[in-house]
Amino acid sequence: MARPTRLQIILMLMAATPGLAQTPFPVFETRWTAETWRMPAQGERHMGVLGLQVDQRWPSGAYVGLGGWGSLTGDRGGFITMGMGGGWRLPLAGPLGLDAGLWVGGGGVGRASVGGGLMLRGHTGLSWTTPQGSYHLEWSRVRFPNGEIDTQQLALSAAFPFRLPAWGLSPAEPPPWPELGHYRDVSISLTAQRYAPTRSTRNLSGRPDSAPLDLGGLEVRLGLDGGTFVVLDSAAAARGDAAGYMDVFLGLGTSVDLVDSGWLRATGKLVGGSAGGGHLDVGGGAAFKATVGLDARVGRQGFLSLSGGLISAPAGSFKAWVLTVEGGRRFALGTATGPVAPPDWDWSWSGWSFRPSFLRLASARRQGTNPALPIELVGLSFSHDLGQGFEVVGQGNFATAGNAGGFAQGLMGLAWRSPSLLGRGPRLRIQGLVGEAGGGGVDTSGGFLLQPSVGLEQDLGAGWSVQALCGRARTPQGKLNTALVEGGLAWRFRLPTRP
Repeated sequence: MARPTRLQIILMLMAATPGLAQTPFPVFETRWTAETWRMPAQGERHMGVLGLQVDQRWPSGAYVGLGGWGSLTGDRGGFITMGMGGGWRLPLAGPLGLDAGLWVGGGGVGRASVGGGLMLRGHTGLSWTTPQGSYHLEWSRVRFPNGEIDTQQLALSAAFPFRLPAWGLSPAEPPPWPELGHYRDVSISLTAQRYAPTRSTRNLSGRPDSAPLDLGGLEVRLGLDGGTFVVLDSAAAARGDAAGYMDVFLGLGTSVDLVDSGWLRATGKLVGGSAGGGHLDVGGGAAFKATVGLDARVGRQGFLSLSGGLISAPAGSFKAWVLTVEGGRRFALGTATGPVAPPDWDWSWSGWSFRPSFLRLASARRQGTNPALPIELVGLSFSHDLGQGFEVVGQGNFATAGNAGGFAQGLMGLAWRSPSLLGRGPRLRIQGLVGEAGGGGVDTSGGFLLQPSVGLEQDLGAGWSVQALCGRARTPQGKLNTALVEGGLAWRFRLPTRP
């Protein structure tokens, strides 16, 4: 197979898969947007932000998906939001088109005048479509309805398409793509990290702050060619004096087999993105992390990894040594492009789901003498079927109301779904999640969070289901201890995988 060109490598990094092959698979795209927001405070520098959205696109021109925004420049490092958006791309003449859409989400950082955290963004503009992707010049408006940010600006955007055999039909239906000729290596792992700040690190008050910070997170790797891979790394504070800190990084890694059997590999990763919160001085929010380590295969699918390195926010004083332990699962994912799959491979259609949801914490204790008030959040969760009704779940929740802008939760855990009650009736759902929470003036102490819940899930057909849950959110080291209710709409789909 011919080696990819330099241009193809760049497109693979930005699109997370290398281009759009002519196959019957559904079309998705990664959409990158850069813009600068005018801040409400007198004399404050504008905030430069980068947005990333992953959408499904239809032949009509409609698209819908999920993504987020993070600050890179300005005075408000730590601004991160997550949510959903969609729009319509209408051809005008040749490659020229009109693109308009709306995005709704939550998050931010309390220092950025976001109020409760609800963020609305609308855009309209011109697009230029090529075989490799589409490029956009947009006018956008960003508004926090219960905060002070209300800004209009020009934006630059680029969208890179890819195809993925995501199948949301009934499990009783036969696979619509009987032959899958290509694959990509994928790994998903849970991470436990320790950041040990150097002596030069200071907090936002200007005082030295070298207290260690323990974080939990998630890492996803997508294999390219020649041992390289794209890596998505996200983590949030779980213990220490920086509750509310969070980072989201994207970058490249490489691995080299140290033994012929491949069970032990040396790895190196370089990632960058948005970081902040927890009163750490990260400047505008742009940060970079470089690590080297070892991966050891455990069984056919599992692996353990140990790595170390350095994280730095160039525009701030934050710099720390990093130690990471992670464990996860490797598998091959059937795709439209990539290495050629051996003809004798048997694909297993593994189950996954995506769920946007709405949560309400009944009475969240605030720091100091401030009264306990309810908080409303928007949530995004993914799950992977383990069999026998069990799922592994990852969930991120961001405040939209309750005067707690910047409050966020990052959770991982297990859920169990019972068979349908009374034939086609609802299913019982029991869920236990652990993770991190902080920001928005909520008293979470180090950030470690427990969140059990129970409820019902009703199948709607074609992979869709509606869920209603009630439970409790509690930080053992802090004063957050409140009942919660949650409702969401889940889409279940299957992907072709092989151990």
